[in-house]
Amino acid sequence: MADGTNACGCARCHMRALMGPVLLITIGVIFLLGRFTPYGFERLWPVILLVAGGVLLAQSTASSSGHMGN
Repeated sequence: MADGTNACGCARCHMRALMGPVLLITIGVIFLLGRFTPYGFERLWPVILLVAGGVLLAQSTASSSGHMGN
C-alpha cells in the first residue's frame, strides 16, 4: 500500500492496532489513580505489563481470516 494505510480488516490486525492506545490509557489511569488515591505509579506499574500481556494474548488468539498484507 503506497499511501501508508493498512487495508487489512482481520481481527488480528485490529487487536495489533489497539496496543498503543490501550497502553497510553492505562498509563494515564495509573497516574490519575496516583493523584487521587494512596497508590502511585511505583505500586501500580505492573498493571502496564498485565494490560500489554492481555492485548498480546487477545491478538494471538484473534482470527486472521481475511488478512491482507505480508
